[in-house]
Amino acid sequence: MIYVACAASGAVDVLSLDEDSGALERLGRTEGLDHISSMALDVKGSTLYAACNIDRPAPHVPPRVVALALDPFGAATAGAERELPVTTCYIALTPDRRELFAASYHEGRLIRFAIPGDSADTVATYASGANTHCSVVSPDGRYVYAASLGDDRISWFRVDGPQTSPDDGAIASDGHVAVEHGTGPRHLRFNAAGDRAYVLHELSGDVRVFERDAETGRLALLQTVSAVEGLDLSRGAVRSPSTQDPGQSVVWCADLRLTPDGRFLFTTERSTSTISAFAVRDNGLLEDLRRTPTEAQPRGSSIDPSGQFLLVCGERSDHVTAYRIEDDGELTLASRAATSGGPLWIECWMPA
Repeated sequence: MIYVACAASGAVDVLSLDEDSGALERLGRTEGLDHISSMALDVKGSTLYAACNIDRPAPHVPPRVVALALDPFGAATAGAERELPVTTCYIALTPDRRELFAASYHEGRLIRFAIPGDSADTVATYASGANTHCSVVSPDGRYVYAASLGDDRISWFRVDGPQTSPDDGAIASDGHVAVEHGTGPRHLRFNAAGDRAYVLHELSGDVRVFERDAETGRLALLQTVSAVEGLDLSRGAVRSPSTQDPGQSVVWCADLRLTPDGRFLFTTERSTSTISAFAVRDNGLLEDLRRTPTEAQPRGSSIDPSGQFLLVCGERSDHVTAYRIEDDGELTLASRAATSGGPLWIECWMPA
């Protein structure tokens, strides 16, 4: 099953993906999810958490997370909700599946809170930095990592560390690594072993590869490669509702995904509407392969659990495309389907 968060229409579209042909078919739609921004999938609990950012003055609807119960026939039924104190752009489950970490871009912090339906109502705040854009738990469940696009750093916090904010502010990080000023680290993925972290930089188009120490959480830079070489783009700028749109001539990278077998990595770039493909070598370093045109303004992507197909949605095309991942990493168009307005996030679930 494929779930596509569509911000402009306030809905999650449900589609099926044929494992042999890659054909997409729309099955249904769950509405009432105003300005949905991100999702987190609890595979074991058959639950999809949807973060919604609308904050209307009348009637007042604060930012919230909604739990969607999934069934193998395509329904995603809205259930319990939890109000949030800040807007969010990324959510991730804690290892025990009882809490969520959320990145707040506009408030520049990471927060931690109980899943909807849990009786706990405390919210912990973490000092993650300006324009925090992701919250990713390491595969061993020991650390959560947050990328600060505005401060050009990646911070890490112990999952079993302090969980109550101190009186004088937010929980301090256990460490951080600084990157080049103005590159804007945005999204992060780990390999299955958790000893390599791959970070896509929104403003420069760099992909940085870090070695990770499991004990301390520390990241050490191994490699920097470009996902935008040859695209004739200038370096981008930090965006906000109060800044002018720089147009389509600057780097505006969005998402990155690793195949389950760890052989390939894909990134999306919104100004040129392209996908960049990299081969992951035995040491975890990247080799640039090719660029592929894709949906207009491709913000979200995902790889199905089998590792056969890459899915990419276009915010300005209102479509999602499934590409077959060939043995050499080349992408072959398999199918395309219409979505509701403004698709920006994709999650894939294979029912047991």
